[in-house]
Amino acid sequence: MSSTYNSQEGSRSNIIRESLRQLVLRVLAERPYHGYEIMNRIEEITNGVWRPAPGTLYPLLDQLKREGLIRVERMDRKGVKGGRRIVYALTEDGWRRLADIMFEKARKVDYLIYYIIEGCRILRENGFEGEAARVCAEARKAVEKFKEALKQSCSFAEVKVEAVSSQTAGPPP
Repeated sequence: MSSTYNSQEGSRSNIIRESLRQLVLRVLAERPYHGYEIMNRIEEITNGVWRPAPGTLYPLLDQLKREGLIRVERMDRKGVKGGRRIVYALTEDGWRRLADIMFEKARKVDYLIYYIIEGCRILRENGFEGEAARVCAEARKAVEKFKEALKQSCSFAEVKVEAVSSQTAGPPP
């Protein structure tokens, strides 16, 4: 096995680990969950493409707890091995980290849109008008869905940003 292969595998596992960290924080933002529910919810979010293994998830939950991003609540339940289920919830630091993650992802949307537009231009210029049209049509649908979701979920942000801007603005020079 070459060192390049090992390096690529390490890089892939880091990407998967970071993706799982982000998904766990995202899931716990919905409500507190126990580990098995977290696995199920991630499977739902990824449309059945991915379900983390317990041997991957539980060590990560322990790490997130040590980092202060989640806290643990114990709830007694009958019929559960050991008589309890461990329920995980976000801490204040966990909420802040999730907000940072969402901000980073929002910034990447701009790059992705630019990448698609440039790709369509290059396809067109090289005689692949049909392919470019297909990509553009799909991108338009996705952007429209995205705009509608933003309108529904983020309309409060414009008011909040305007309020903050007016509070921080000083008198004109």
